[in-house]
Amino acid sequence: MTGTIVDVTVPTKQFTLEHTLGEFETVTFEVKQMVATTQDSLMPFMRIETTDCARLESAFATDDSVADFERIADFDTNCLYQLEWSECIDNRIRVLVDHNATVLTATGQDDTWDLRLLFADHNAISRTNTSCKEHGIDFDVKNIHELSGQQCKRFGLTDSQQTALRLAAARGYYSVPRDVMAEDLAAELGITHQALSERLRRGHGSLVDHLLSNGSGTPELTELRQTEREEETS
Repeated sequence: MTGTIVDVTVPTKQFTLEHTLGEFETVTFEVKQMVATTQDSLMPFMRIETTDCARLESAFATDDSVADFERIADFDTNCLYQLEWSECIDNRIRVLVDHNATVLTATGQDDTWDLRLLFADHNAISRTNTSCKEHGIDFDVKNIHELSGQQCKRFGLTDSQQTALRLAAARGYYSVPRDVMAEDLAAELGITHQALSERLRRGHGSLVDHLLSNGSGTPELTELRQTEREEETS
């Protein structure tokens, strides 16, 4: 079985942060994935390119899609927030990941969200597209990337990471709610829960890093370092 990565666009008014994005003409909102998040929390961390945090927080406070927010960290030209979505927005996000999919990256700007989704199989794309239409979400597919074993190597994934990611997708680990818990996956793979968590986190990180850099990294060196780290935690 191979994974499938899909690039899609979704109108802001059908997704989230329509009001906040409308308040800023050039600001980019980028979702940051954190493995430590629970299965009930989707897209909770957002990096925003702005130095005007007061204006941003004022927009959050009057945005119907945001139930609560907290500034986590400040950087030179951007800041990191933890967001809690209103129930209707949370449900919209779940529609996107309901069929064994996970959000790798999500970037909002102007009136559009650009999403990169990882699906367990190609058929799940059609099921997600159907679900989006049923919920009034325009799921506009831009690119589809089928990941063969050789392609996974180019994305800097080790064999053990490929195995863990594919098993997690096949067993419904990325479904909402999850069909299997991490402890069960770890037992099936014959490794500790900590080793599985590290394996998935590094696998997700490699996918995101290589996809965002268009493969311009150094997969061989990355793979070597990841293998060494996994051996330390196995």
